[in-house]
Amino acid sequence: DIDECQVHNGGCQHRCVNTRGSYYCECHPGSRLHVDGRTCLAVHSCAVSNGGCEHYCMQQSAAHFRCRCKANYVLAEDGKHCKLQNPCADQNGGCVHECRADGGKAHCDCKAGYILAEDGKTCQDVDECEKEADCAHGCRNTLGSYACVCNAAYELGSDGKHCYRIEMEIVNSCENNNGGCSHHCQHSTSGPVCSCNHGYRLDDDLKTCADVDECGEQSSCCEQDCTNYPGGYECYCSAGYRLDNDGCSCDDVDECLASNGGCDHTCQNSAGSFQCFCRRGFRLDEDRQSCIPLEDAIEALSSGAAIELPLIQPLLTLMQDYNQPLERYDDYEDDDGELRAESNLAEKFVCLDDTFGSDCSLTCDDCSNGGKCNSWKNGCDCPAGWMGVVCNQTCPEGYFGKNCSFPSKCKNGATCDPITGSCRCPPGVSGDVCQDGCPKGFYGKQCNKKCNCANNGRCHRTYGACLCDPGLYGRFCHLPCPKWTFGPGCSDECQCVQQNTLQCHRRHGTCVCKSGYQGNTCEEECKPGTYGAGCAKKCSCPLGVSCNHVTGACQRKCPPGRHGENCDQDCPVGRFGAGCVHPCNCTGSPCDKVSGRCKCPAGTAGKRCENLCPDGFWGSGCTETCPACENGGVCDKHNGSCNCPSGLMGRLCQNSCPSGRFGQACQMKCVCENNARCDPVAGRCTCAPGWTGHNCRKGCDAGHWGEDCAETCDCRNGDGSCDGVTGQCNCEAGYTGTRCHQKCPAGMFGLGCRRRCQCDNNALCDHVSGACTCQVGWTGTFCEKPCPPGFYGLDCQEKCSCLNGGSCDHVSGLCSCPAGWIGSSCDLTCPTGFYGEGCNQTCSCRNDGICHPASGQCVCTPGWTGPNCTEACLPGMFGEGCMHHCACAQGTSCHHVSGDCGCPPGFKGNGCEQICRKGRYGLNCESECQCENGGRCIPSTGACDCPAGFIGASCNITCPAGRYGVNCARVELCGDGAQNDPVTGRCKCVAGRRGSDCAHGCLPGWFGAECVERCNCSNGGVCDSVTGGCMCSLGWTGSHCNKECPEGRFGANCQLKCNCQNNSTCDRVTGTCRCGPGYYGQLCEHGRTGLKCDIECRENRFGPDCAETCQCGNGSQCDRRNGRCSCLHSWIGLTCQEGGPPRITDSRRGDSQHENSL
Repeated sequence: DIDECQVHNGGCQHRCVNTRGSYYCECHPGSRLHVDGRTCLAVHSCAVSNGGCEHYCMQQSAAHFRCRCKANYVLAEDGKHCKLQNPCADQNGGCVHECRADGGKAHCDCKAGYILAEDGKTCQDVDECEKEADCAHGCRNTLGSYACVCNAAYELGSDGKHCYRIEMEIVNSCENNNGGCSHHCQHSTSGPVCSCNHGYRLDDDLKTCADVDECGEQSSCCEQDCTNYPGGYECYCSAGYRLDNDGCSCDDVDECLASNGGCDHTCQNSAGSFQCFCRRGFRLDEDRQSCIPLEDAIEALSSGAAIELPLIQPLLTLMQDYNQPLERYDDYEDDDGELRAESNLAEKFVCLDDTFGSDCSLTCDDCSNGGKCNSWKNGCDCPAGWMGVVCNQTCPEGYFGKNCSFPSKCKNGATCDPITGSCRCPPGVSGDVCQDGCPKGFYGKQCNKKCNCANNGRCHRTYGACLCDPGLYGRFCHLPCPKWTFGPGCSDECQCVQQNTLQCHRRHGTCVCKSGYQGNTCEEECKPGTYGAGCAKKCSCPLGVSCNHVTGACQRKCPPGRHGENCDQDCPVGRFGAGCVHPCNCTGSPCDKVSGRCKCPAGTAGKRCENLCPDGFWGSGCTETCPACENGGVCDKHNGSCNCPSGLMGRLCQNSCPSGRFGQACQMKCVCENNARCDPVAGRCTCAPGWTGHNCRKGCDAGHWGEDCAETCDCRNGDGSCDGVTGQCNCEAGYTGTRCHQKCPAGMFGLGCRRRCQCDNNALCDHVSGACTCQVGWTGTFCEKPCPPGFYGLDCQEKCSCLNGGSCDHVSGLCSCPAGWIGSSCDLTCPTGFYGEGCNQTCSCRNDGICHPASGQCVCTPGWTGPNCTEACLPGMFGEGCMHHCACAQGTSCHHVSGDCGCPPGFKGNGCEQICRKGRYGLNCESECQCENGGRCIPSTGACDCPAGFIGASCNITCPAGRYGVNCARVELCGDGAQNDPVTGRCKCVAGRRGSDCAHGCLPGWFGAECVERCNCSNGGVCDSVTGGCMCSLGWTGSHCNKECPEGRFGANCQLKCNCQNNSTCDRVTGTCRCGPGYYGQLCEHGRTGLKCDIECRENRFGPDCAETCQCGNGSQCDRRNGRCSCLHSWIGLTCQEGGPPRITDSRRGDSQHENSL
């Protein structure tokens, strides 16, 4: 066995292991063998020292891995270490409260009620009691906030600021004022010991029980909304969701399951809501549930929309006097109290000048709460949730929507939103229509425990704590709200003008005005002409005299524009004239108290101030010229300033918002991060490449890049991720390019193709590991060594076969022979006449001298001498080396070769050293040569040595066909009758043939000698390869096959004649007959009828459609095609009516004619 490992370590980079008859390479631990079987590569595995990664190592394949970082960290440039991405992520950036990252640095902010200390990190409490506290009685500062405190016998309201007198009954469970304890008191030797109910904690005074705000402290289990109650809390869900049985999580309500969601046609559920859809040809009505036909121009009256009818001004307006007394608070019994209105037909008036109302005192300017004037300007069109003549009445309880015509579906005492109909659930109740919760007055898991609350009030469904209805307060909800407060927890202040108000409704906050006053807050005196409670009474004073708005007593007649007992009061706003009884009609603008002439404010014009200033003008009387607002800015008709569109600012809207600002007047601050662009109009962030999210704070996920991370990484050889900004793929080792689709360029390898190959002699470098794959004839780690002597080829595995001292090429194995030797193995000496290295030098030896194969030195034949054997022996000498003396008589010479006396034929001269000149031969060169065609004459005999292509005694015969060369000894067979050149043997092809042996015809489309001429045949015609003549395909004729066959001819070159009958046409290609109507057969010789011409004519009928009647007689047959008669026996004629058989005389009878019949 040969130990290959002894020579260059067997080519192995690490360890070589010899085996019997072979060997193999092994790698050290931590490396693996390359595909070349010799080179060792480092193993990239997360199992070895975590791959060198600081945080996480992600094994992507058996030989590749990638490092990843923890949250808020990014990979460093070396691809292994991690650096902090968000400075606030590490211990909150050192901030005590809130940390904000800005430009890669942490900035600290404080919560409300604190200010940042000088160190920029800690927060100091603000004493609000010294500055901003608005407490009714007293203030106590707390960390981050403050608390209002009340004097003795008062308790703090739900707004946390106002104080209300305590009128609670005292429940004594301890002898001495319950020991001062809020909840439970237990006597001990050291005094009373207080404890609190569930949901409360004992305050610092060890007596007061403070409610635990589970919602504020975020200790509740609520998934969506949380409401804190004394002693507990309640979870609520947003509209469209239902509280789960666990009391914490929220489940989506599929509104479509119950009565199809109220939809007429199709109901589609969505998260937290639903939507109605109509079938084709219908559209949704205003209630968003009903479907009405598209072509129906008149909408349902209940929708409240304008009816599309011709606008005909009515002559008579029927007015109704709405008398709606407000609910008075007497005793708060239950939720049954509701607002009621009575509608009584009062009087009939015809109001003029776009006025309306019971006394024609109202105009469209009186429409309130978003109401608009109707098309006839004789009333108000109220929006959803409002009703009444001037839209000043809310919907009665249990109704909502347009015209308050939709009944509420709210349950369990819930209040209904008068506009949308959504339900406001009372405490302890939930659900989209407040269907979930215990009935009023009960609590507990089974709703079987009775609440201990006044007036059968509600209590917490779990703990039983009283939950007061609006208008009540106190521990047991037994106390009505203090005067001038109302609503839940009595936390809302009445907005009534107190000196004009009797009382404020404790539940709704509605103001009950004193006699002589009106308005939502009782802020207005009764309009002139009315007085008393609700201003419902009409004055009975003379024309132009007003009455006291409280008592109705007539006052003295005042001049126009004045009223009051002493005429010392101007007409109220909106009134003018004598007695101030005329309403102004100025589109909401004031009018002159005396004349009623409109006083238009700046920016309006017209008799009734109904027009805005025309474009380009502003101010009082529209006399001022607007500035030239730019970029779509609009001139303010009131003050002449430019109202800039969003994203613009400046006096003329000439400037865009500065960086970081957007919106109207650039007042909004952009929240875009990471160099994102902020839209100056909407503030929408256009993220820089590599970022996404509402404020561009989120980096692109793996696999995405570009603006808003909208581009998808297109990476081939890697983990599929790419640079979020450029899209450059994160390639694994050995690959590069934008998509990692290219291997490293030649000469480079490794991660990022940054390492340079060290392979020599054009060796292939592995683009991944850099291992060298040697070219043939080279070896070594870097292919720097040629094969050792005696070996060549791939991996130097081949053994050389050179003999006689020849050397072997290490690449090809070709032998380089020493001088005098040739052959693949240097086993052949130089042929006669050649010598030297490669036998490529010509010997200069003449006269048959022998040349040494290595040195070229001449060894002369007998009779010759000299370096090149060109010199004959000197006279008198002959033989080998010219060493012999002639023995001829004196005065004669001998032959320099043989020593014979006298010269042999073909030679002359004293020493017979001269050959006969050209054209002569024989003894003494006296005969003349007879060679032709360049034949060489032999000087001794005169025989001819013929050149190639000729034979014969005088070279006068040319080589016969198929023979060529010297003595016509070589054979060349040319195909298809072609002749070969007698000298060279090359075939001379005839027209239409080609190839070295003329065995191939011309390619299609070519013809002639050497097939160099192009054919000109059309319509599939075949070209004759010799002449170029066209052989036309079926149906064509002409010299170039460009003419169709004439009628009646068909086939190749139109040589065949059609035989179709009965005027049928013939296919010019196949000759098939195309039969006319009623005919069939190969030659259209038969007639047929029927829709498909598949029925033969019946007897005695012929022609197209068998329309003709045969005239054949005497039993003859009629041709169904042409009506020709085929006569029988001896009948003749066109119709077989002539002739007939001979007459026969019968002796028994008279002459009779024998009838011929078939």
